[in-house]
Amino acid sequence: GRLNQVSGMLELAAGGRLNQVSEICQSGEVCALVGLRTVMTGDTIRLNKKRNNAKREPPVYLAGVAAPKPVLTVRLEAETSSEQKRLSDALEIMAMEDPSLIVEESESTTLVSGLGELHIEVTLDRLNRDYGISRVRTGPPAVAYREILMEPIVTSYNYDQTIGTNRMQAYIELKLEPTRCANDDDSNSSSRILSEPRIIIAKLVREFLNLDIEMPEDQLIQESDLANALVAGCSGSLKRGPNGSYALANLSCEITCVKVDDIASLQPGALRATAAHAIQDAMKQQQDAIALSEPTMSIEITVHNDFVGTVLNDLVTNRRGTVGNVILDEENKTSHQKALVQGEVPLVEILGYANGLRSITGGEGVFTAEYKGHAPCDNEI
Repeated sequence: GRLNQVSGMLELAAGGRLNQVSEICQSGEVCALVGLRTVMTGDTIRLNKKRNNAKREPPVYLAGVAAPKPVLTVRLEAETSSEQKRLSDALEIMAMEDPSLIVEESESTTLVSGLGELHIEVTLDRLNRDYGISRVRTGPPAVAYREILMEPIVTSYNYDQTIGTNRMQAYIELKLEPTRCANDDDSNSSSRILSEPRIIIAKLVREFLNLDIEMPEDQLIQESDLANALVAGCSGSLKRGPNGSYALANLSCEITCVKVDDIASLQPGALRATAAHAIQDAMKQQQDAIALSEPTMSIEITVHNDFVGTVLNDLVTNRRGTVGNVILDEENKTSHQKALVQGEVPLVEILGYANGLRSITGGEGVFTAEYKGHAPCDNEI
């Protein structure tokens, strides 16, 4: 764990004032700790204190915050180099506060990914309001498509290349299978929550390569160059699918067999190349077993009763949406009757939807949207 020195506690008082807390903060009370420089949202805070003549108990950590994968990415650019430095510092702080906000920076660009259009808009508003960074140019939003395995794939590959005077040879067998998700039991929805591919090294492979039989893969790759090469070859190829060069998700990749002609001269590079070529070749030959998927939003639209038909037609016909429920305000006998439309719609179809909804409802329609999951879509989109 990381050690931080707490220099004080503050409580929020009326009018936005912060008052010093001199007494103990009890369970259920809310206070701010001063001096936490490396603490992030989701961390567990505990006292680094040991009672006299007491055994030191193992630390207890809470599960933390499981942030969904981002579904929308925009490019940000400040007007000057000095503003760019302030922008980078502000985004670093905001990413620590919000685990669902992903910031990727390179020498030429800054990419910010979030859970939807509103999430990105709130981030830009905070940059202006909290950090005084108002002149930020934004690029067009990019939707986070992924590719999903629809049926199991079993494949094998023999790699044999000579580079200079070194022969690199290995044979590998793999089994790719779809994995179940948290909401797979929801038969009314085709959307699925994403999970990263899981790479499994089978027992026979571990025995052949003289690897620990029981050690988890994430620990094994730290201990063995051969295991690291196998996992890196598989995971690298799974980052580019055959339909749109998007990363694959919701699958397990089990390495069931590895053979080499000369185990004594086996190099990690040979294993990595063999695993990578095996997956690339399998995806190319069985492209129909892999489907493109797009982020889908659960949407609620509030409109006047007179515009329900117009909204439903626009949602289903123009935006590829599905309607789950329509609740009419029949008890209200005035002319201000409102209806609630609930459904699902692809994220790409509701970018800028606020303006379109106001246009077809005489300025009275409002909506909220929440990430539902990824659903299969046409590869031509």
